[in-house]
Parts: sequence; C-alpha cells; structure tokens
Amino acid sequence: MSTGYLLKLCAATVAGAVLSLAVAVPTWAVTLVPPTPPITTPEAAHAAVLATGAPFDGFVALTSDLIGASNYYEVKGDAGSSADWIVVYTYGWGDCQAGCISTHSFTYQVDPATGTATFISSQGPSLPTTAPEALRTLSASGGGAASPSPDWGALYEQWYNDFVASLPDCAPGVDPTDLSVTTCRQPDGSVVGPIPLWAPAPRPGPWPVDSGGTRGDDGWIQELPKIILAALLAWVGGAALVGWSKSRGE
Repeated sequence: MSTGYLLKLCAATVAGAVLSLAVAVPTWAVTLVPPTPPITTPEAAHAAVLATGAPFDGFVALTSDLIGASNYYEVKGDAGSSADWIVVYTYGWGDCQAGCISTHSFTYQVDPATGTATFISSQGPSLPTTAPEALRTLSASGGGAASPSPDWGALYEQWYNDFVASLPDCAPGVDPTDLSVTTCRQPDGSVVGPIPLWAPAPRPGPWPVDSGGTRGDDGWIQELPKIILAALLAWVGGAALVGWSKSRGE
C-alpha cells in the first residue's frame, strides 16, 4: 500500500469525523439566549418566551395576511408601557387551510422590566395525539401564575391615545373656545371640541391646562372601575325603588 494512498485515507477519515461533529450539534450549542431587558418590542417578548424552553420555535407571527397557518402567535402590548406583554400561542388542527376547525391556545406573560416570561394558562379542547408531545405536556400543566390586576392607569392612557388618534385634524386657525367646533386634533396633540366623559385627562404626569399652569396625575383614574360600578348599582337600586313604589301605589 503506497504512502500516498494512506495519506488520502487518513484525510478522508478526518474529514468524515469533522462533518459528523458539524451535523450532530449538541443541544447546548443552540440554546436560545434571553433578550436583554427591557423588553420593548413584540419580537423581544416572543424571544423571552422561547428562551424559557417553551416549544413554540416553529410558530409564526399572526398578521392580517396570514392564511392557512396552524401554528401562530400574537403579542399584545405597547412599547414604552409599564404593563406586561401578553403572548398567546395558538395550535390548530382540522382543515387549517380554511381556518382550523379546532384550536388550543397557550398564554404567557412577559415582564418588560426583567424579561421574565411566565406561563399563565392553557385553553381550548384537548390536543390530538398527533400534536407534539411537548405541547401536550404543557397543556396538562395548565399554567401556574395568577393574572395580575389590570393597570387601569395604563389602560386609560391607551384608551385616550386611541381616541385622540381617531380624531380628524383641526382646520387652520380653529378657535379652541368655540363650543360649536366639531371635535378635532391640533398639531400639538391637544383636543378641541367636546370630548367623552371618560376622556378629560390625557395622561399621567403634569401637563398644561388652559390657565397656563400645570396639573398632576388624576388619581381618580385608578378608581374609575369602582366609580362605574357604583353608578350602575345606584341606577339598579333606583329602578328597583321606583318599581317598588309603583307596586305599592297600585
């Protein structure tokens, strides 16, 4: 056997060993690295969930033009808000080209400050035996964290911002004191014209008022749900009292 043949044989053996190592990548080499907090984008919130080892790496983001997908996710939240991101993963089966006959969802909560992702709940019909084992195991666990109380201040701010964004631009030279002006939005974001009862305070922190001074955060925003409930209870009680009075009169 010639020396040249032996050298070629050794080279082929080494090349095969290197190739096998490249194909059989150990799991620790592909471990996802959690995104660096704060979590400011939907993509980062999704990455934070994947970094926990959750079995959703093959899921795609839900968009308006997504058709026929059976594994997708949706991220709910706003960049810059202190409220947690909510990431909902949906696994569907049964004619998904037409929208999926059945779906099962998994909900995660992501803390924007720390990047901590917590499995909250699993909802929907039982997963079929054809579903990935990891998803069936996760569904059986059911989630263990309680949902936090709503951040009413953040929600109110978002409602107001949505309301302002829906308004048309004001005409040049509009008179803010004219009560007949149709509600519109000034270039600086201020609102001219009548506004709903729930939208008198735009956002937390000091902001200008008509007198030229400043006004702090309206603490009653946090009490808004209680105010609404109290008003409803008062209305129901009043209606019951009127009905009782009429029945006695008859």
